[in-house]
Amino acid sequence: MASTDAGPGNRLKFHSFEEIRHGRAETELKHRYGRGIYVNNIHETSNDDLVISLGNTVPKDVSDSLEQDRVLQFINIRDIYTLRGEATGEGAYIVDLPDRDDVHKGFVQRRQQIIDRLDWSMAKAIYEHVFELTPVENQLNAIIQLVRWVHEEESIPLSRLKGAQGSGNTEEYVQVLSDLGFLAFDGETVAEGGEMQETQLLELDDEQYVKTVIGNIVKEGYNVLQDRLELRMLRHYPKFCNSYYYDALQRQDPSLHLDVDAVTRNYQRQYGEDIDSFVVNDKLNELAETEVIQKDGEYVQSNPNVYRQVAQEAPVS
Repeated sequence: MASTDAGPGNRLKFHSFEEIRHGRAETELKHRYGRGIYVNNIHETSNDDLVISLGNTVPKDVSDSLEQDRVLQFINIRDIYTLRGEATGEGAYIVDLPDRDDVHKGFVQRRQQIIDRLDWSMAKAIYEHVFELTPVENQLNAIIQLVRWVHEEESIPLSRLKGAQGSGNTEEYVQVLSDLGFLAFDGETVAEGGEMQETQLLELDDEQYVKTVIGNIVKEGYNVLQDRLELRMLRHYPKFCNSYYYDALQRQDPSLHLDVDAVTRNYQRQYGEDIDSFVVNDKLNELAETEVIQKDGEYVQSNPNVYRQVAQEAPVS
């Protein structure tokens, strides 16, 4: 017999920790929030309360477009919402329950965190591949110049750098790179920071040195570069990559085939943006030229090395 009591309003009372651990809480939560809800983790705090982490299982079509195998996979999205079980004495707990809308918002936010993390991991994995694509190189040009010039001379006045670039943004670029540790800036002169002086970097020729340092800047400052310098191109190509790779990672299949229409639908769903398959196909062709993906006619497959690197860094649940 169930020993769970409905409390006043949005509260539940459980008469023991074992009752929660062995599924009683999950049953009640599924009834209130939907069949996909599950208890992801429970741990006890120092004052004997319980912290209950919820997850949500959602169905997703991850079919192979070439094989047409119609695979529906149930994806676990962990840590979407946290409940607290207040200890009332004698082993009982009171759990305050949120509105359904709050739990749904938690799910949406957690899914977005997963996609954002995947985009960051993808940016790191593909940077060296897409570095020479014209849109990427153009947007990074000011940073490339600063890295190259400061590497060539020990110390350069900021005023000279401003004049050479002819831009009102030079000081902001210098400040951001200084905050990241790649430049040293005292308000008047600019020099190499510690991140540009690592021994292994100094062993590289000038061209490879600049390319490697820029790669490190992208890896360390991915969010800062977008937020403070508005370098949106850093996320541009990863979004198209992940419109394929997200399915491959969830299916755990680097050989998954997706056609352009499937990748387009994924892009629209993941990023909430309307985009034509013509545009998606053009971007996929560019990425195939850099070997970030493989493309055979209308079908896309992964680069196994990119797949492995992203899979290690970006959990998709």
